[in-house]
Amino acid sequence: MRARAVAAIALSGALALGLSGCTMWMHVETSRPYHPSNGVNITLGDLQLRNVVVLTEDGELGNLMGTAVNLTGSDIDFTVQWKADGAYQEVSLTADANGRTNFGVDDQVTLQPLGEPAGGLLEAVVHIDDGQKALRIPVLDATLPEYDEVLPTPTPTPTPVETASTEPDASTEG
Repeated sequence: MRARAVAAIALSGALALGLSGCTMWMHVETSRPYHPSNGVNITLGDLQLRNVVVLTEDGELGNLMGTAVNLTGSDIDFTVQWKADGAYQEVSLTADANGRTNFGVDDQVTLQPLGEPAGGLLEAVVHIDDGQKALRIPVLDATLPEYDEVLPTPTPTPTPVETASTEPDASTEG
């Protein structure tokens, strides 16, 4: 009887060690920092960019979307620069003083040419007056329904309209 009790205790100990043994040498995943959203975050001086993402349908036209946080008393002008078709492109934005500024939601921030298809990462650099920082921005499409309304729409180009000639008429010259 005593041998059975010792065996049961030994088996219980081995089972407990086996089931919890991974935590002895594995890193706890919940302690790793991560971005709990689709976009990425950076802090550059007094400027904080949160949940930055690019939305596209074709990889040529994109909408840069995110939130700029500025807790200072002055506006912060910043640019986002990326390379497409062998040339550097950039857009200029402003983070309003004392709060949050959403961009790309109500008014599009058009990136054209984008040069990165949906599913990729756009290699970009954020510039402010006293520094810069590289950023890899996720490029998404409208697979998620919440992005349907913020997909980029092309800027309409005016259609030429035929007009009457403006040359003087020979009968009215004097």
